[in-house]
Amino acid sequence: MASEEDYLPECCGSGCTNCVLDRKVKFRKHPSTSNRPSLLDSSYKPFQCVAITQRTPNTFHFRFRYHPRTEDNDCAGYELQIPPGSHLMLRAPRGWRQTERGLNAMFSTWRNETASAEARVAHGGDRKSVEKYDRSERDLYFSRPYTPIQVDRDANEFEVLIRMETAGEMSEYLQTLNVGDVTEWKGVYTGFVWERNARKNLICLAQGVGLAPIYSIVAAILEDEADETRLKLVYCCKDVEGILMRDELLKLGAFWNFEATIYLSRESCFCGGKSSRSCSCLSSKKKYNERVLNHRLEKIDIETLLLRYAQDSLQVLICGTESFATLVESCLVDLNIRDYYKF
Repeated sequence: MASEEDYLPECCGSGCTNCVLDRKVKFRKHPSTSNRPSLLDSSYKPFQCVAITQRTPNTFHFRFRYHPRTEDNDCAGYELQIPPGSHLMLRAPRGWRQTERGLNAMFSTWRNETASAEARVAHGGDRKSVEKYDRSERDLYFSRPYTPIQVDRDANEFEVLIRMETAGEMSEYLQTLNVGDVTEWKGVYTGFVWERNARKNLICLAQGVGLAPIYSIVAAILEDEADETRLKLVYCCKDVEGILMRDELLKLGAFWNFEATIYLSRESCFCGGKSSRSCSCLSSKKKYNERVLNHRLEKIDIETLLLRYAQDSLQVLICGTESFATLVESCLVDLNIRDYYKF
């Protein structure tokens, strides 16, 4: 029988000081309703980019499809199994700058609008050199984790949201990616597994692209007609333009057991009511049945929300920046709520 050690992932190759995969996240086999084996495992597999769209000023939506390297190495008999909330690792060769990859025209406008000359390294310019000791995978590749928001098992496709950074190594690589290019992914990695009706209430607090694992879990629960868990999403963004998957969240609102509230920290206010939490400027920007508040999420908001529920009926999910997670955790500690998971 395979031991727990057998499911530990190999190093992701990104050179973390404190590796996020260092026995904190296990490589697990997940139960599937299908009898077909999983297409993904601990080795990198080829996936072709089939679509790229811009969702917010800094976030792009990518769709990838399994692309066998040879005609004989097809996906017959296999299924793309990616449990909700799991993430995959995308890797890229460290020497990609020497391959004369051109910039995707889609990202030219984005770079001009968001990246200053000081913040961006152009044309493979000066970079801090890395001393090499051997030609291990860490020297040859770098990798980053991304959480699929949607998975199409029949088409062997998955979709991810990726926030572009002006000088991020993977961001710069992705800006050269065109539809038709083949990338390499492996997985699946996860630390959270939901069990049907495990809790009466699931409270999800997300910030920015931290919505990705939260959305995939919420959508899966709502698709399960036998799961009667009540779901509450608190989602934090800078402004209306930065709201990710806005239409998708509105569709989830059609379910009786789902409710979402969006907090905007930097949206403009012309009525003078932002400081008193009575801003009315968003009335023309809100969509039907959409609950959007023009003020920052604060500790009092989190505590007021959580105090509505009995502790034994509640589980909390958190995904966002370190400062965001720290804020939420401090509230949970003060309220003595221990049943929570942080992505």
